[in-house]
Amino acid sequence: MLVVGFGLAGFILVLLVIGLILSRARARQIAEAPPMPARDRKRARWTRPPRRRYDWEPVTGQLYRKWKNVPGPTEDREAMRAFLDTRTAVEAYVEPRTVMHPLSVVFVAGDGEWVRFELKEDAFLRELAKERGLPVIDATRFGYPERMRRPRGQRPNEPP
Repeated sequence: MLVVGFGLAGFILVLLVIGLILSRARARQIAEAPPMPARDRKRARWTRPPRRRYDWEPVTGQLYRKWKNVPGPTEDREAMRAFLDTRTAVEAYVEPRTVMHPLSVVFVAGDGEWVRFELKEDAFLRELAKERGLPVIDATRFGYPERMRRPRGQRPNEPP
């Protein structure tokens, strides 16, 4: 009986220590956050800070597809490398996976020429970005560059 009582007391003590550590971490997080407008302070006390969303496919989704043998889109890796080799100032704009479209990337060259590739997973794009210094930009947050939207013939160094 004494051993069970000590185990329960120890367990409660561990829970209290964990709660104290988490509350201090939360207080530090609140102290580092920028000040809120007065109208939002009351609401913010009851809500959690927004979790940073990562637009790449989570690893759990990739593992689930492999486990269920769900084929993803085919990646044309050679065409991607060829586009990067023949153009300058290329940027990669990642488009998130939706119900209708798979994860894809749009490569936009410095002169405005662009091409879209479907991706099975983001590992190959990460590898390209690392080895070639390719800037990867989230298309949903930042949109596409103006040079991409210009009609052909109005781009610099291109005949009409």
